[in-house]
Amino acid sequence: MDDSFLLMGALPNWRGGEAELGDGLKLRRLSGAERAAMGGMQTDEYWLCHEFENPHPEGSARHNKHQETAFRFLLYANYAVQISSPCGATSKFMLYRRDPRAGLIPVVSERRQAFLPTEWGKRCCVPDSFPEDARTLTERMLEVFYKPDIRLQIPVWLLEQGMAAPDQHIRILLCATGLDSLTKASGQNVFKERLCDLLGGDSLIFPADAEGRQPRYRVSEVSGHLYQLRNEMAHGLPFSAIFHKRQGFQDANGEPLAPEFARYRYDKVLEECAVFLLCRTLREVLLSGLIFDIHMMQWRGKDAD
Repeated sequence: MDDSFLLMGALPNWRGGEAELGDGLKLRRLSGAERAAMGGMQTDEYWLCHEFENPHPEGSARHNKHQETAFRFLLYANYAVQISSPCGATSKFMLYRRDPRAGLIPVVSERRQAFLPTEWGKRCCVPDSFPEDARTLTERMLEVFYKPDIRLQIPVWLLEQGMAAPDQHIRILLCATGLDSLTKASGQNVFKERLCDLLGGDSLIFPADAEGRQPRYRVSEVSGHLYQLRNEMAHGLPFSAIFHKRQGFQDANGEPLAPEFARYRYDKVLEECAVFLLCRTLREVLLSGLIFDIHMMQWRGKDAD
């Protein structure tokens, strides 16, 4: 009889409810028995849960390979979730074997660098389309890494490293570089133009939160500044005065979204923008099957001739 396993990773700030991400893969809350197996310490937070069978003898090379594949599967699903809503993740994956009598038995755990959310990433609503998009995003992410497609792997890795970075300027540098990789821009104006073409220049970068508070920032307003700041950091140049300005993180009326956002410098605002813009761009590219073709100088189907 095949052994049944449960592989789990926590998403403490997830606000999007439950969803099916693939075969045996769900984003859900834990059952009482699952919480009890973990010492009863877990709250109502959501978890990525992958249930699978391993038909190979324990300790064999095939058993270990099957187990490694399950861990990669959960990691790629975590990428898909963060691209939908950069809420952060502990990135500690725990594997349990289901026993008919003893319940869940710990097998092994793997800890990767955590995805650190931005402040708005911890508060904002998940897109309404996520339950319908979740499986497709996960399938596309598997294609990116199993086919593989280095054109998309690099910006995904840059997002991972950017969200793992505790320093806001390193995060901006990595996420803006991920956007540069996707747009294949040769300068600030081209970078802005290609992001506006893909996402819509007048579109809002951020979703609202559950209380209806909406950050005012739009793609056309921010993208040029983001590219400029990335270049100043990359070349060791002094920051322009606009990036030092304490304008706060603002709503549509130019007011701080919350008291704790009132003294945000503009470079801090751009940290939030960099993460959300890279996630939005990756999401659009993955769902639409687009890639910027430098020879055609346009966005086109990545599998087109």
